[in-house]
Amino acid sequence: MELKKYRYEFPPMEAHFVEAPSPRAVVEFLKRTYPHNWDEVLPTMVEIPEWPRYWKTLDQDGRPLPPNKS
Repeated sequence: MELKKYRYEFPPMEAHFVEAPSPRAVVEFLKRTYPHNWDEVLPTMVEIPEWPRYWKTLDQDGRPLPPNKS
């Protein structure tokens, strides 16, 4: 399964990075992580072509996986 990379901001101008199999998984992650204001965070989500130094990897349900030690 190919995972895609995504960037979102919260608070504004504070970037966060995740890897997930689909945009829907990221939306589910944002809804759980920011339950009271996910609709403000969601518009900042974009797919990115490559990784920054730090990121999270999400499973199909949008739950974070442990860091890869490779």
